[in-house]
Amino acid sequence: MISADQAIQIVLENVAPLGVERIPIVEAAGRVLAQDISSPRDIPGFDNSAMDGYAVRAADLAKASEASPVKLTVVETVGAGMMPTRRVSAGEAVRTMTGAPIAEGADAIIPVERTRGGGTVVEFLVPAEKGASIRPRGEDLRLGELVMSAGKTLKPADLGMLASVNRAMVEVIRRPRVAIVATGDELVDVDQSPVGPQVVNSSAYALGGAIREAGAEAVILKVARDDAREIRERLAEAMTFDVVLSTGGVSVGQFDHVTGALDELGMRQLFHGVAQKPGRPLKFGTVGYRPIFGLPGNPVSTLVCFYLYARPAILKMSGMRRVGLPRVRARCAVDIKVGKDVTEFVRVKLERGADGWVATPTGSQGSGILSSLSRADGLLIGPSTETLLKAGAQATVLLLGPDGDVGAVAADELFEGRRHSQ
Repeated sequence: MISADQAIQIVLENVAPLGVERIPIVEAAGRVLAQDISSPRDIPGFDNSAMDGYAVRAADLAKASEASPVKLTVVETVGAGMMPTRRVSAGEAVRTMTGAPIAEGADAIIPVERTRGGGTVVEFLVPAEKGASIRPRGEDLRLGELVMSAGKTLKPADLGMLASVNRAMVEVIRRPRVAIVATGDELVDVDQSPVGPQVVNSSAYALGGAIREAGAEAVILKVARDDAREIRERLAEAMTFDVVLSTGGVSVGQFDHVTGALDELGMRQLFHGVAQKPGRPLKFGTVGYRPIFGLPGNPVSTLVCFYLYARPAILKMSGMRRVGLPRVRARCAVDIKVGKDVTEFVRVKLERGADGWVATPTGSQGSGILSSLSRADGLLIGPSTETLLKAGAQATVLLLGPDGDVGAVAADELFEGRRHSQ
């Protein structure tokens, strides 16, 4: 049985970014750029005013002050989107709005607040420095300048930059399509009330949300009952997707048919079983380029294994460079027992203490208790070398879901050892 660190390295070594697609920039936030972008022109394309004011010759206002203002004649008003028609000569000014081009002959902008009047003749109360409040041509970008490089994850500001250089469409790394194959006679859908030994297929919905949160497309296939033929048919259907996630049927029980079905479909098994808790029975392999995750059936194990292994794979396939969960250091609020010779991922709630984050287990850590994961802010890493983390001890916590409320630091890919180099 391999360690958690070995497992994540094997996963990341066996996935790669997908192909390129061309999409409208309005849909590109969060996507990974697949091309270098250069500017087709200077931006801005002309000297323009940084504020509402007057375009003047600095030499005319060398001696201006509140006690001895200088009067200039306003010969024109220029708004944004207009071009000046008059040259500024000695003793003249052009009323110029924010973003409007600077009239020829002017070399400074005096803000309205530093003037008196507002008609044809205006009093200027301060001297001007050449270039004051003028945005020069090419201040933002020069013709041919590299705007952004392939591999960049696009933020809203990047979409504005793309628009400014007339890129209505952009090439990005394709997002994975992920198939979810839940197996088990006991499963019923969310709109059915379970009776007897039945349970609601909650794992499929949890996985669907986690996949979409990772920026990929999730498709929940019809549940496969505990029948070898039906499971094989459902997994064969899933092979048309980029990533396959199955839940249940990967252990050694009488009705665990997933392993056999995957073997028939030609899966190259890379590991089966990880020295971790929860999620020990995790199975991983590939069919061609396609990663296959045989997730355990218990809902907590399913989702924890997704976060630790499938999510990083999906992000790497999407072109992301940093793929691990964000992490913080936290102090244990209480003694926390962890499994012997396994890496245990303890569900914890985080609170800000006087000296940093404090982690408290969310309750019973059974692999079927999904509420304990729903209440958790993160997964505290219980090292395989420990069996007890004493109250006050420092530990690493992997953050789950949006991290804004917790304040994540840089993500990493390993759980106990050094960072994996991709």
